Amino acid sequence: MKRIFVATVLLLSFAGASDAQPVPPCAGPADPPHSRVGEIPNVAVWYAEELRTWRAPACTGWEQSSQDAVAASAVRFRHAGSVDVILERFAKVSDYTEIPYWSPNNQELRTLIKNASALSGPDTRLRREDFTVAELAKGEPVFLHMGGNAVNNVAYRMQVLEYTPDKLTVALENAITVRVLGFPMVRAGGGQFLFSFERESPDVWRSYTLVRVGSLLNVVARPPMDQYANRAVALTRYFAGMPLRDPMPPSLLRNTAAAR
Repeated sequence: MKRIFVATVLLLSFAGASDAQPVPPCAGPADPPHSRVGEIPNVAVWYAEELRTWRAPACTGWEQSSQDAVAASAVRFRHAGSVDVILERFAKVSDYTEIPYWSPNNQELRTLIKNASALSGPDTRLRREDFTVAELAKGEPVFLHMGGNAVNNVAYRMQVLEYTPDKLTVALENAITVRVLGFPMVRAGGGQFLFSFERESPDVWRSYTLVRVGSLLNVVARPPMDQYANRAVALTRYFAGMPLRDPMPPSLLRNTAAAR
């Protein structure tokens, strides 16, 4: 199995074969493990052939189904404020257009989400103002839309699953089919995200992002591993409130698996 661990969004390290599989913190010691404060998130990517025996832990709330890929990213970050500051980043959907990611094809930082808006229902035409923290904290499903360079405007369903002063869990999934250049790629509900945050000490939090992509409708267009990895890192950094555009020198690249 090939695993990717990065200490920078600019460079990737491919580790050798391993039996390790994604483990969110709600199911045991996190895998990949959380990087230390001040470091870039650790990230790992698995394809379907490496996930034959993997089952989504019950604590994710995900149904057992086939998957094309799973990506996971984990980091410790400094945050002395309340959990509401983190939740507010999810609420301000219009700010998602500020999320940069490293494009391996273009060798530059690019915008991950070209357009985004909160919705009043599962229809991309039902635009509304950003959500409030109070709305999301209720734990009821809400809808938003996001679109990228070649991706259609997709309606997503978002729901806060856990909300306490020291813990936050947010689930996100596509409510309609994702299309790339007009071709169907991921069925409704086939792209799932789970964002977990937990306070470790008064001013340090742990963040774990788990992404599952269901069976692709067009396997010829399967994204390469580095695209999954860089996007997972971009989302992790953004919702943790980490710097988004600071360049990371190659000396920061390390192989987390080898360091264990």
